[in-house]
Amino acid sequence: MNQTDRFVALDGLRGIAAIAVMLFHVSRTSMPGGYLAVDFFFCLSGFVMALAFGERLAQGLSFRSFAKARFARLYPMMLVGGLLGILLHGGNPNILLLVPDIMSDGLFPTNPPFWSLLAEVLANAGFALVLASLSTRRLVAVAAVSGALLAYAILSGPWPRELGSHWVGAGWAVPRTLYSFTMGMLLYRWHAQAAPVRRSAKLALAMPLVLLGASWFGGAERALWDTLAILVVLPALVWVGTRYEMPFPRFWQRMGALSYPLYCIHVPLIALADDVPTRLAIAALLLPAALALDALYDKPVRSWLARRLARPRPSPAEPAAT
Repeated sequence: MNQTDRFVALDGLRGIAAIAVMLFHVSRTSMPGGYLAVDFFFCLSGFVMALAFGERLAQGLSFRSFAKARFARLYPMMLVGGLLGILLHGGNPNILLLVPDIMSDGLFPTNPPFWSLLAEVLANAGFALVLASLSTRRLVAVAAVSGALLAYAILSGPWPRELGSHWVGAGWAVPRTLYSFTMGMLLYRWHAQAAPVRRSAKLALAMPLVLLGASWFGGAERALWDTLAILVVLPALVWVGTRYEMPFPRFWQRMGALSYPLYCIHVPLIALADDVPTRLAIAALLLPAALALDALYDKPVRSWLARRLARPRPSPAEPAAT
């Protein structure tokens, strides 16, 4: 993506979502529905993948080149988050390869959010191999079926419960990821067809409040609200974020910059403390730490890695003439 393709409002919402997840892990009472931010991430990812790679794949970009680009983008911070989990809490080194721990109740016990990174990687592969080539009508069908399955998973059993991070219920991660991801793809296609002129509006500052409100509201009707939020509210937020930009763009760009490092590192560090005040203090320190990681490590390393992986492979030397 070039600079004109950036949606600063969506960058800012990405940062708000990462903070919501972190607060959920600080204490369930701090952000009771913070896990909904993961569904927002999946929807946003589908939009971004369609924007950045949809046309390139249609024009012949190979899966190998696509996979290299995604590896360069995702792995540097995965490595840091995985190492933090191992060094601070022990556990299976397979996390460094994004391989779940079959000996534990959770897929990645030393850094539980990694289940969604695994889901993201698999969704990216599915996008390049299958989803990107589907017609809009078929993509709507995929979203409808996966959304119905996800609604059933939420409404048919005790809620909230794990739909992805633990082996029990891990299968539900498929419709959970697929619905939001395909909705993001559809939102991009509809956006590209409409070609709206993006406008900056003070009213757009309500978007972060809506996202935080969606992650907070619930109570006794949590299951019904979460279903509505995942199926309707979060995709609608992405749609609004493609049409309106928020004031103070530099602030929202920084929020977007800290989101991925924060998501990868927060659980192993927060888990060092047992009491909520200490966890909140650690969480506050992690915001500038995530910004520093983005500027000093993630951006330069992934840029170097992208250049390195993009180099053409040398052709074998021709045999000397005899």
